[in-house]
Amino acid sequence: MKTPVPVAVLGATGYAGEGTVKILLGHPHAEIVHVGSDRLPGTPLSEVVPELAGACDLTLAPDDPETIAASGAQVIFLCKKSPEVTTVVPSLLAKGMRLIDIGAEFRLRSIDDYRTWHHAEHACPEVLADAVYGLSEWAPEAIAAARVVGNPGCYATAVLLPLLPLLRGGALDLSQDICAIGYSGVSGAGKKFVEANNNLFYAMSGNLHSYRAHNHQHRGEINQECSHAAGAGVNVRFIPHLAPLVRGIHVTITATPLPGWTIADMQKLWQDTYARSPFVRPRETCRAVEVGTVAGSNCCDMAMEADGDRLIITAALDNLVKGASGQAVQNFNIMCGFAQETGLLHRCI
Repeated sequence: MKTPVPVAVLGATGYAGEGTVKILLGHPHAEIVHVGSDRLPGTPLSEVVPELAGACDLTLAPDDPETIAASGAQVIFLCKKSPEVTTVVPSLLAKGMRLIDIGAEFRLRSIDDYRTWHHAEHACPEVLADAVYGLSEWAPEAIAAARVVGNPGCYATAVLLPLLPLLRGGALDLSQDICAIGYSGVSGAGKKFVEANNNLFYAMSGNLHSYRAHNHQHRGEINQECSHAAGAGVNVRFIPHLAPLVRGIHVTITATPLPGWTIADMQKLWQDTYARSPFVRPRETCRAVEVGTVAGSNCCDMAMEADGDRLIITAALDNLVKGASGQAVQNFNIMCGFAQETGLLHRCI
């Protein structure tokens, strides 16, 4: 019997923190020793998240390094809103802890890219330089050795998982536009936003709209990882939309294959890449890719079809699981030497 790894969840009362706690409670090799909240210290977590009553009755504690260190935590899940999290990161690393950031502070490798996409200076650039981009299926060796993992964004995960094999395999014409249209449930905005907008159901029921149509922050990490896979500059045109859903991400991507590449050839790239990846599920048709099928799971479903000389790809995942807490636990498994699917084969809601 393996000794459980003591873990802390900072920002445990938000959607990402709450989801991480729920998944870790069912993990056979993790023990939650600290649940943090600077807003509600001293409050039982189960009072804030009533469905956890009897399952996790830990009391929320301040998210300061000394309190966290006293808990004995070895791996820290950072679920705090960016850039608040950077105030504690250097101290936690100095105490020998390993960090998984579900926020956006450690996804971009370049300080200039961070400045461009977040319109701010990074608070600890020396840490950013050593952080690993945690797309679980693509960097397991680097993640296993990492001290800091930047968990990918939900949209970015849905765009990158289908695109990266095609870019690495040289299947796409980079002189032609690659476009991605994304749709997210309202939980993607975070619990504070949802709670502050009491009329959100009224505003979104039967409604749909785009937002940040040319400068969504996930575009920076999409372009970074696509360029790395292709070995050349790639600029994906990404337009996100808010959909009348609680949870879920759906993206439709269009690109142009190079002459000679068939659908069968490109599907084989997917099959070869993800043959041992339990959470990436290629489907037969784009119609088969649905938000409802992946909701509550750590899976990403995807499919491709031809439209003349253009390629159409659809992908779907749960923004709160594979797009946040689930992938974070998947990265925890890699960091600790556990099978990637440990604690993640049940519905994570």
